Amino acid sequence: MLRSFLLLIRSLVMFSLLKRYAHWLHLQWPGGEVESLPRVDESFRTNVDGVYVVGDLAGVPLLKFSVDGGVRAVRDIVDRGTPSVEPSGEDGPYDIVILGAGASGMAAAREARRQDLSFCVLEARRRFATIKDFQEGKPIYTYPNDMTPAGDLQVSAQAKEELVQELETQTHDIPVRHAEAHRIDERGDGLEVVTSSERRIRAQHVVVAIGRSGNFRSLDVPGEDKDHVHHRLYDPTRSDGQDVVVIGGGDSAAEAAISLTEAGANVTLSYRRDEFVRPKPENVERIYELEADSGEDGGLTLEMPTDVEEIRDDSVRLSTETGQTGVKADQVFAMIGREAPLDFFRRSGIELRNDWGDVPDSLDEALSGLGWLNDLRWDRIGAFAAFFLFMAAVYSWKDGGWVGRLAQAAEVFPFNWEPGADGPGLVDVTLTSMTNPSFYYTFAYSAIVVIFGIKRIRRRKTPYIRVQTLTLMCIQVLPLFILPEIILPFLAGNGLLPIGVLDALFPTSEYAVHGREYWRAYGFILAWPLMVYNVFTQDPLWWWLAICFVQTFVLIPGMIYFWGKGAYCGWICSCGALAETLGDQHREKMPHGDGWNKLNLAGQVIMVLAFALLFLRIGGWIWPGSWADAAFQAGLNGQWFGLKLNYSWMVDTVLAGMVGYGVYFWLSGRFWCRFFCPLAALMHIYHRFSRFRILADKKKCISCNVCTSVCHQGIDVMHFAQQGKPMEDPECVRCSACVQSCPTGVLEFGQVKPNTGEVIRRDALEASLARIQEEENGTAPATEAVEA
Repeated sequence: MLRSFLLLIRSLVMFSLLKRYAHWLHLQWPGGEVESLPRVDESFRTNVDGVYVVGDLAGVPLLKFSVDGGVRAVRDIVDRGTPSVEPSGEDGPYDIVILGAGASGMAAAREARRQDLSFCVLEARRRFATIKDFQEGKPIYTYPNDMTPAGDLQVSAQAKEELVQELETQTHDIPVRHAEAHRIDERGDGLEVVTSSERRIRAQHVVVAIGRSGNFRSLDVPGEDKDHVHHRLYDPTRSDGQDVVVIGGGDSAAEAAISLTEAGANVTLSYRRDEFVRPKPENVERIYELEADSGEDGGLTLEMPTDVEEIRDDSVRLSTETGQTGVKADQVFAMIGREAPLDFFRRSGIELRNDWGDVPDSLDEALSGLGWLNDLRWDRIGAFAAFFLFMAAVYSWKDGGWVGRLAQAAEVFPFNWEPGADGPGLVDVTLTSMTNPSFYYTFAYSAIVVIFGIKRIRRRKTPYIRVQTLTLMCIQVLPLFILPEIILPFLAGNGLLPIGVLDALFPTSEYAVHGREYWRAYGFILAWPLMVYNVFTQDPLWWWLAICFVQTFVLIPGMIYFWGKGAYCGWICSCGALAETLGDQHREKMPHGDGWNKLNLAGQVIMVLAFALLFLRIGGWIWPGSWADAAFQAGLNGQWFGLKLNYSWMVDTVLAGMVGYGVYFWLSGRFWCRFFCPLAALMHIYHRFSRFRILADKKKCISCNVCTSVCHQGIDVMHFAQQGKPMEDPECVRCSACVQSCPTGVLEFGQVKPNTGEVIRRDALEASLARIQEEENGTAPATEAVEA
């Protein structure tokens, strides 16, 4: 009995330690949320030829950027050189049909008129409806302060009413038709906008500027449909003296709570987090001021963290960390935002970021019925499955699996390749290497890195990107392709390398096409436990053991201490090279969220398995033929229940190869790196003691979420940026996507003192495009973060 009790205590202690370790390493960082929006390029083009998406749905919710985007889209249309057309009637054909009469749409219309293009503006509600729906007297912020949007439409007003008048004055002469667009159809001679009344309006180009015109987000709680529940606040003074509950944690909720409190309402603000991370600093400051000034007569009360359980006729039921509580409520304002009009884009064939259809939010919802299966993107799922199977076949061919064995038995390429002469000349060596499938795999891998690396440099024009990408290209081509496939066999064949060095590093093998295992040269770059086969050998290869030890336990920790995990993952590793080049335009497909953050711990499990095999390997060397030796062989290459459930197959082939590259165009190029790489898992531990951080200028953050959405490691970068905290999530690979993509230049790389957080160094190699543009324009970075 006592033994069982002690065993239980020990298990609880172990569980507690593991839980604390998981929190320390990964789970303390927020997962973030990324909305599915249309995929557009730098010119706002979508995958549908002739269709542009501008404004809020292009990713940056700023008034000046929306105006600028509408103008730039029209100018891109002009640059394409499509011959202009004259409409034969009110249904076209037009040069441009503009959907939405907001700031972005009307800016596009003014530019179209200036360019002498025929156009038609369609609006489902009224001009500038989103701005007009703001609460009375709402302050308007325009950032960047020094930015002048392209085109004739300019904004400078500081309050809602003045802004509406300013916009109306500049656009009163632009005709707007009342119509709701249902979808966009492609025709042989252009495009057709199909309205909800089935009217068809023809155009050569369509500019979509409809904003977040989808449904208001739902709380999914009983009572949400009651008459006293609202999603907009028009006039705060109407709630004077009433008990009001505001639900939400963004700027809309914060500004509503502030306005209602100042208008005399007794306000309770309910938010699911324990601190504000989304609103602008001035809104957060004002909320805490009002809370401090509240008394028995009312004011502002914060209920955080809480979740809404039920909305009743006169109260709201909230769940707290300690139980449930009721709050009086004459009015309820659910200010949790609106959804993007995803159905419109799907009907129009416009590709969305990481869109799999309407996937159930929970297991209970999935099990409640199968109707949701009809709402999935089966075309995308089918393409994903086909590509995954293709990559599985490629790896089976490359690594001698059943596809490779079939090809070899059938004597098909490259197994039927006859190199001709087997001499030591450079050409002869190359031709001999070409008899091995790995030559073509590595050649293709290197070519892809170079081709897409050049595209990345042209696309992301910063010094950091240029130097980083060129470094990745050189490492991939030279030590990871030319060195093992050509240089080493050539030098050895001509007696230019000592036999002792060759025997120590590249043992002879009857299976190697050149008689020696030159593939081990990958170990100069790919450290253990990413590449385990220079350590997991039948007999110790002492030189490789020394090299691997220095790499993994001396050089890499040293690099990480100063420059973070990305010094290896983002600048050296071949997996990172492909992810940063081929995967550059797929980085926003990485899933985000707390659930996915938990999967980060899978790499820790694989790392533990690698260390377990290492200890067994050492035991097998010391006691040959022992149980340790047998266990090592079974764990590395053995079969379990007739299946190849071993480390070599499951980790190196399935997870790193088939899964890692099979999901590339659907779940981003860093899927293996983030979740399963054992070396990355070890580097996460090193990184927790690093001086590297992504520094943030809190006053410039506009909460646009671009930094989080482009992170292909699933980091919620905006969580840190909004609070001005240095970003220290160990998943960071220094790709610079967040720094480069930030429209206001909030972020930069640097170093801090780990114990105090004091900034001690900022990177000299500029990675922020916004900062570069500020320097070129001679403007100092703005000091105030503002949003429209």
